[in-house]
Amino acid sequence: MLATATTSEPISLPMILLWAGIIAIVGAAGVFAPWLAARRASKQIIAYGNSFAGGVLLAAGLIHLLADASDGFASTYPDLDYPAAFAIATAAFLLVLGLERVIPRALEGGDKEDTPEAAALLNASQSKGLTPYLLLLTLSIHSLIAGVTLGISTAAGAGVLLIAILAHKGAAGFALGSIFEEADVPPRTRIPALLVFVCSTPLGVILGGLAIEAFGEGSGAAEAWFKAIAAGTFLYIATLDIVREEFFPGGTNRGRRLIWAFLGAGLMALVAIWM
Repeated sequence: MLATATTSEPISLPMILLWAGIIAIVGAAGVFAPWLAARRASKQIIAYGNSFAGGVLLAAGLIHLLADASDGFASTYPDLDYPAAFAIATAAFLLVLGLERVIPRALEGGDKEDTPEAAALLNASQSKGLTPYLLLLTLSIHSLIAGVTLGISTAAGAGVLLIAILAHKGAAGFALGSIFEEADVPPRTRIPALLVFVCSTPLGVILGGLAIEAFGEGSGAAEAWFKAIAAGTFLYIATLDIVREEFFPGGTNRGRRLIWAFLGAGLMALVAIWM
């Protein structure tokens, strides 16, 4: 995260409410764009959007969350000579793998004929399982923390941070909306779930503005742990759900899909300059 300015002038409450509203609009546009596009656009356009989302989540996990978690462990546990953030992210990746790919198959029973691993991977996309909700949870908590960071910022440094959060919110919202669209989650479940993400950052901004001490001393360790776990979750979703689905077998226009994945990752790499 970008360090906030040291100027003592606080952000006014009306400005905080305005920023919260703008962030909510950008988040809503991001999460519902894939749903609207699915009704009007071709499957090819949806595939490009899904590839873009894969790049966003891959870069968010590696560049943002894992890097922040590593810095957080270094500052919170200065005597710890171990890459704890990377170990936790690895454990989270494997835990989600077990929840998504191992436990459900074990519960189905072992009397079925063994199938080739490639076929199992290709057929896995027929049921997204927990993926949309895992992504919703991690993105919403991360967005809440980002919102609190903005809410406790001083006026001098908040402008650049706001721009970074808006870019992050729109891209992450699109990725989340794409996952819910691909999973074919019904509207009665999808809309309330996506609204949780939309409201998470504005809520954080308001909480930060009303209570500057909400994430004061002692929260560094918890934040580092969460970001490491979220990084592993993001990497799993980006690789074994989105990227695998779009490139194996991948259909046509793999080159263009790869470009869109690069664009998604590039956007998050650019946002990392300020966040």
